[in-house]
Amino acid sequence: MEIDDCNRGGSREMEQDMTAQYFLPLATYPDASSGLIISNAVTFAGYYSAHLHACALTVAIPHIPNAWSSLLLDTPKMIEHAETVSRDRAATLVSSATNLAASAEVELSSRTVKTTLPLLHDTAATEARFFDLAILECIADVPDTRIVSEAIIFGSGRPAIIFPNKALAGPIDHLVIAWDGSRAAARAVNDAKPFIRKAKRVSVLSLTGEKPLPEPSGAHLAEILVASGVNASATVARFTSSSIGQIIQQTALELSADMLVMGGFGHTRLRDFVLGGATDGVLHEPLLPVLMSH
Repeated sequence: MEIDDCNRGGSREMEQDMTAQYFLPLATYPDASSGLIISNAVTFAGYYSAHLHACALTVAIPHIPNAWSSLLLDTPKMIEHAETVSRDRAATLVSSATNLAASAEVELSSRTVKTTLPLLHDTAATEARFFDLAILECIADVPDTRIVSEAIIFGSGRPAIIFPNKALAGPIDHLVIAWDGSRAAARAVNDAKPFIRKAKRVSVLSLTGEKPLPEPSGAHLAEILVASGVNASATVARFTSSSIGQIIQQTALELSADMLVMGGFGHTRLRDFVLGGATDGVLHEPLLPVLMSH
């Protein structure tokens, strides 16, 4: 039986024609997402002609039975106030995203999802599974931003871009890939393909002195990227700091990177989630936009 395939090469064309769908979770309680992450998300989505989906997460706090609440302060009123604050913040954040997107001519959809406070982070991860990419912020003095980021990076199955607490400076022209030959790093490179494809330059960064790594590993990845039509080169830096996350980011900045691509490492131990050194360092204080994939 002969099949006339009229769609040869169609998968690549379809991939290029598909509109990317970016997810922006907006926290409302106990701390609200910043206006800066909304601005960065809109700007970033605009660079890549993506559709941005803002999702405001409002909280419902279980009411304490009267027998207990009578022993405490005016608990029902406190709960009502917290839920009202959450709803009001959601409306403000969604309105801000709507206005910024309209001004930037970026396609935006918005919705509000109600969840309980203990399930807030799991809800964010579940919502992120529907989209190509999550856009996140990590602010050192707002611990909940990191908890949400960890939940999405390790629980959604999707890549995420973590923005530092500063405005996005410009287009992502120079991409730096933190390469150690691991499965997570390979996954991150694959997830970063849309950005690698549009970057003017890609640097493959390997660290020496951090873990055993075949000498040509980073150079080999650069060769493969060049063969794919990417302007790529390999570079090596020495690991001399106690914080590998900081040295990777500092080296990327010294190379004038607009974005860092890296794998996210984490495992469970004694019911606690333990992050790899580089992952922990980046989530503690991102210095530039970082695409992280697990």
